[in-house]
Amino acid sequence: MHAIAPPPHPRTARTPHLAAALLITLTTLVPPAGGAGTAHAAPQATIPVAAVSEATLHALFDAEQMPERMRQIMQAVDQAQLDAIEGIADPAERERKLKAYATAQPVLQQHFAWHKLRPLVTEVYQTQYTEAEAQALLAFYGTAPGQLHLNKLQPAMIEATLALAKFMDERVDALFESSDDQGRAKGPRQRRPAAWVAADAHDALAADLTRLLMQDEFNARMQRLESAMRAQTGLVQSEAPSKQQKQWFANISQRMRAEIRFDTVLPLIVQALRAHLAPEELRVLLGSERSLARKAQRARALAASDALSARLQQTIRIEIFPELLAAMARAETTVAPASGETRRP
Repeated sequence: MHAIAPPPHPRTARTPHLAAALLITLTTLVPPAGGAGTAHAAPQATIPVAAVSEATLHALFDAEQMPERMRQIMQAVDQAQLDAIEGIADPAERERKLKAYATAQPVLQQHFAWHKLRPLVTEVYQTQYTEAEAQALLAFYGTAPGQLHLNKLQPAMIEATLALAKFMDERVDALFESSDDQGRAKGPRQRRPAAWVAADAHDALAADLTRLLMQDEFNARMQRLESAMRAQTGLVQSEAPSKQQKQWFANISQRMRAEIRFDTVLPLIVQALRAHLAPEELRVLLGSERSLARKAQRARALAASDALSARLQQTIRIEIFPELLAAMARAETTVAPASGETRRP
């Protein structure tokens, strides 16, 4: 009996790795959702009554230092990619990854430059925010908690999101590597690690804020990850998945839910929050974020984040991914000159 071939390995299925990392990270740039785990169904793209004006949205973008945040994200994701490539032991594989990175990076830099994204983000947010909601957001930014949010919480959440993306990528790769051809774990069952415990009051405050902002979203985020894996596999697989492949995905998904839980990522977020925020600042943010007004603003920001994420996924699928494939195909057809041969200009 022949072994059943599983769907492509995640490193193949997730060819636009940098694009995926950027997509995850960009969701932290929405007006203050406050967390990395946004995963609701995207709302219908209908313009609300008294939709927010471009001028007000651009004032929000300026308040949030969007161009600088984009620059920081691009720099951080680029460095993470290079660090991961440098960690590959096999020289041939490392060289192949460097070549793929060098081909993909200029394409992604072009598409994810802020001047390129701003019209798209503006268009999406005008389907989600009214003028009154956006003006209330600007007013919040003028308060002490709003300043903490902009200047300390948001940078901490960007840092945490990048760490979370790296953690998830490595953990999913490890799940794939340790799977048999049915998606079941090979070898003895791994012991479940002990639950994380706060080391001090600073940790406890950071954990309280993380739970408030992210815990309700985490399970939905895991569902989105499963859907993204299926969709990205479809990009590199011409035929529909077979019954065996569907079972393989079901087994992998079950193991992901069992092994990647909120308590396993909580320490990553806590570490970033406590590095940026003192205990008294965390208390101020907790008091603010527990208010009904901020709860409503976060709900609106989550909807905007989901709409933006859906739009970016569509852009990646329709525009960026084909351009990446074309660039990689051109790079593959570039033949290096033979030894001693001089390449003509």
